[in-house]
Amino acid sequence: MTKIEEFENNLIKNGISDADYAEYEKLLRRVHGNDMRLQHIYITAVQFSKKRYEQAIALIRWGLSKYPDSWFGTYTAYYDIGMIYERNGQYIKSYDEYLKADETLGEDHVSYRQNLAGNLMWMLLHIDKFRYSVQFERYYNLFNTIDEFGKAFINNEFPLTVARIVIDLQHGRINEAKEAYSKALSMSSPGFISKIQGVLDRHKATDKLSKNTPECSAFLKKLKL
Repeated sequence: MTKIEEFENNLIKNGISDADYAEYEKLLRRVHGNDMRLQHIYITAVQFSKKRYEQAIALIRWGLSKYPDSWFGTYTAYYDIGMIYERNGQYIKSYDEYLKADETLGEDHVSYRQNLAGNLMWMLLHIDKFRYSVQFERYYNLFNTIDEFGKAFINNEFPLTVARIVIDLQHGRINEAKEAYSKALSMSSPGFISKIQGVLDRHKATDKLSKNTPECSAFLKKLKL
């Protein structure tokens, strides 16, 4: 294990202090290029414990200011900040960071924008307490253009299914909403096996639902379609 790996493992375990920033900067001088330096930082930060989320975000922001990078590094840094906020239920802040990630894409990188639309859709649903908006449906329509393999992952299929409930109810498609509602309940039940799990079994990986937030559970429970 290299010295920088040992240092980063310690940060992940114990968090980061003011003094650690100076030491980290020294170690990162041995890393070639700002792209790799920033990558070290956001990969380390996202592994911080949930209770240290503010430290993790501060570390990534420090990396963004210290090691300006290409669109990909900047995109990933903002995306990771958004993900950290999302994990901690701070949906407005998460949405804002995902918007910043989207801004780095310009008119290019269509597949990134498609996938990011799912994050923006899900955060906006939470911010609006699962009420319909035109912007939300725009995000849904873009996210729904990802390929079928991508849709098969449960943390893509589940948000799409919940979004479908909201959209179908808005447009008076009650039977379709009921069908999506039943599907969402099934997907959120213990023991549900995703469409992609058979493929992942070969790689000893598990497709586990993490998108069913307390707010989403409350929404589904209240509906009772």
